[in-house]
Formats: sequence, C-alpha cells, structure tokens
Amino acid sequence: MGSLNGTADDVTGLTANQIDHIRDSWQVVMKNKRANGFAIFRILFTDYPFTRKLFRSMDQVDIDVPEQFEKNIALRAHITRFLASFGTFMAALDQPEDLQQLLYDTGKSHLRHSVKPEYFDALGNVLMKGLGAVLGADFTEEVQGAWAAAWGFFVTHLKHGLEDAIRHRAETNGNAAGTGE
Repeated sequence: MGSLNGTADDVTGLTANQIDHIRDSWQVVMKNKRANGFAIFRILFTDYPFTRKLFRSMDQVDIDVPEQFEKNIALRAHITRFLASFGTFMAALDQPEDLQQLLYDTGKSHLRHSVKPEYFDALGNVLMKGLGAVLGADFTEEVQGAWAAAWGFFVTHLKHGLEDAIRHRAETNGNAAGTGE
C-alpha cells in the first residue's frame, strides 16, 4: 500500500491518501446503496444503450418508469452483486495482490455474460459520472484523480481476466472442433 508520505504502491500505483479518498467516497455511495446503484445503472443504460442486451429482460423495461426499472428483480440482484464486488475491492485496496486477483477473476467471470473487454471502459465512464452525481461538490479534483488512478488499475486487471477467458474459450473450442491438438 502507498506509504503515509504519498509514495505510490508498486502494484496499484495508489497512494494512501488516494485510497482514503476512494474509500470515503464509496462509503457515501453505500449510505443509499439501492438508489445510488440504480442511478449508476441508469447512466449505463442511457449513455451506453447497447449494454441493456447484456441484462435479462431489460429490453422490455422503460428505464424512465421506476415501476419497471427498479422492480426488475434480475437487475436488482445484479446491482447488489456489483455493489458487493466494489465493497470487496474497497476492502482489498490494502492488499494489492489480492485486489489484482479479485479483479482478474471478476473480469474472467464476465465471459458468460457476453461482455467485451471494451465494455469495462464504458463502465469506468459511468462510474465517474455516477460518483459525480452522488458526491456532488465532494467529487473534487483530488477525489476524481484518486478514482481515475484506481480505475486504471481496476480496468487493466478486469480486461486481463476477460481476455484470458476469451482466449481459453477459443483454444478449447478450437480443440473441440478438431482444429487444435
């Protein structure tokens, strides 16, 4: 972990001060987790409408009608998992190698949902916009910088896990089809 004097961690590139900013701001998100989770996913579906197809029954939901959007059980469950995963990431900021593995595994697990590596870039944009909406004036330049640095680390390892899973599936399918060894 980054030292108290502002030295960046060798693995994450984050300083102790940045980690504090990230954790403090995430606690604000979690104070009203259901509403904030839906706000983040509303941004996702509005700014990146193609992502709706990745979620069960979202094609039939009008995101501007709370009775439809917020009562979608599959989406509520995914938001709960998303927030729990980020909570785990926050807890692991002090254990960079563990965090790296968690992110890798999370990326890898998204293969079954037809996620493409570049979708994680969209999620970073959504997360920053969502944090800005939730934190308001408290989303200072320093807090934004901390999240940008963290997301750079997060997205690298999320994508790496997913790309390895894609590669493994291609190799396995190639072998099963008789094109491999």
